[in-house]
Amino acid sequence: MDRRFLTQDPHFEAGRWEANMVGARGCPYDCSFCGAAVSANPDVTIRVRRPGNVVAEMEYLRDSLGVTAFRFVDDLFLGAKRVITSMMTGFSRAHVGDWAVWDATGRINVLHRVDDTTLDLLVANGLREVALGIESGSERVLAYIDKRITQDMIRSVVRRLVTRGINVKGYFIVGFPTETRAEMAQTVDLVRQLWDLTDSAPGRFRSSVFEFRPYPGTPEWGRLLATGLYTPEQLLDYTAVDLTDQGVDEGMRQRDEFNFSSNIQFGEASVDEVRAALVTLSHGEHERRVAA
Repeated sequence: MDRRFLTQDPHFEAGRWEANMVGARGCPYDCSFCGAAVSANPDVTIRVRRPGNVVAEMEYLRDSLGVTAFRFVDDLFLGAKRVITSMMTGFSRAHVGDWAVWDATGRINVLHRVDDTTLDLLVANGLREVALGIESGSERVLAYIDKRITQDMIRSVVRRLVTRGINVKGYFIVGFPTETRAEMAQTVDLVRQLWDLTDSAPGRFRSSVFEFRPYPGTPEWGRLLATGLYTPEQLLDYTAVDLTDQGVDEGMRQRDEFNFSSNIQFGEASVDEVRAALVTLSHGEHERRVAA
């Protein structure tokens, strides 16, 4: 297990040594905007490591480096029921929950289908936080990007997780192609609803909101080029964005995911309107973090 080229890994955070892990590669879904979309990666075979192999690496990191926190950086670690079942069987046998906590990515439609016993097993095995691609508060936009989830599913899964003490990080995107101003407002409203929904729960919900950017090879990239309105050079002309151009803004610290854009208006809302939504939600998230 040669980790010499992983910079700052493991690192010390919140009283624990934490290391990155990869339990699987590839994603079976085809979300239109995503660089990991299956159609954008025809050369990537979806592969999942054996639970015993994953646990052995975790134990090695614990015994040699004192690591007791792990972040699974896979495209989708908790993305298939059979994988969840097999991994949790392996984690249970090794009593991982007795000495470790871990974070992972997940799919709302998959977690929506698992029963409460499975969610309880995730808790018992040390699951600390799940990152979920929620993306939009508009049912139409969710269908347009082939997300295969609904608003009811989103609220149900987030509620079931946070009531068990599992933190949730929700990813959102504003400025999608074809998105109306009203649909962008629905996304802003959904973030606020999820904040309110989870305020009294033992688990914490936090949001991370992005400006839409087109990535080569994705279904959305093909759609945009097919309109004849853009060239690949225009779509790839990313430039740095400063959301703090009015001066130092504590609410924007460590929000570097907002810092690159094609500077093109893809939906009804202008680029300035999209960025105003980002600032509004970032301020709201910062205020919640300070108050916690």
